[in-house]
Amino acid sequence: MPFKDIKGQTRAIEYFKRAVGNKRLGHAFIFTGPEGVGKRATALALAQALNCSQSAEGEACGECPACRKITQGGHPDVRSIEPEGQFLKIDQMREQLQRDAILKPMEGSTKLYILDSAERLTLEAANSLLKLLEEPPPAVILVLITTQPFALLETIRSRCQTVRFRPLETKVLSSWLRERLACPADQAQALAMQSGGRPAKALRLADENTQALRNQVIGKLQKLGPRDWPEAAVQWGEHRAELPEMLAVLLSWFRDLLILSSRASRELLMNSDRLTELEGALLDESTESLAEKCQAVLTAIQQMKKNINTQLLLENLFMRLGAKAGRN
Repeated sequence: MPFKDIKGQTRAIEYFKRAVGNKRLGHAFIFTGPEGVGKRATALALAQALNCSQSAEGEACGECPACRKITQGGHPDVRSIEPEGQFLKIDQMREQLQRDAILKPMEGSTKLYILDSAERLTLEAANSLLKLLEEPPPAVILVLITTQPFALLETIRSRCQTVRFRPLETKVLSSWLRERLACPADQAQALAMQSGGRPAKALRLADENTQALRNQVIGKLQKLGPRDWPEAAVQWGEHRAELPEMLAVLLSWFRDLLILSSRASRELLMNSDRLTELEGALLDESTESLAEKCQAVLTAIQQMKKNINTQLLLENLFMRLGAKAGRN
């Protein structure tokens, strides 16, 4: 997609349009920010602006053969290098980058290389990349994409220009989702809040299977009585692949109830499309118990990242949730 189709990153887009239009673009960049906010899309839009046959004022047309090839991932001068397993390895830097970068562009005017998850560079791969940054070939642009810029070597960071990407404002993302998905305003608002301002995550959350899982979790949650929590732990343990998303839904539900109980702004609700059900569930909750439930789910989410026994984790979580429910 061209720059004009990227939402919410005005500062970065305006900079690149001016730099491309004035032909004063650096040779290496670090795109940093949360996952799913448009870093990779901007890198591809930059590749289009540099190689479009009909570009004007730093903006690509999005329709010419070069633009279409870049969008489809088939342009020979635009390449993405991703981790093999857990890391970006030195063989990848040598085979996919160093040896190719010294060759002239095959079809366009500029070669652009995207290094995804650049924080995963091994030390050997990082040193290999550093050599290329110290003596960059002509007509080559490097874009390192990362959520953890300080995991990169200082010598690499000092030779790249850092461009920061931020989550989109809820109103901006909600409007974009309404157009993109042709969905109701309350659903778009909920997706924007649940995604934390990240368009890519919002689209994943809008997937039918993800929405079905969310509806299932909320539906069962509303039917749980104080004595049902131990059985719920067993049932949830049978869905380990979906468990991270299920816990996220659980946290969002208790968080929303806490917001309503505290009389905070309803614009903060993550499940605003389920407002009637939230208000009904609030009748049986206290602010204190809701805060404790949120903390219990947060603890479980953090423990999952430490590979703690899943069933034990769930039994402990639902025991705490059931105890809080019994005191409401």
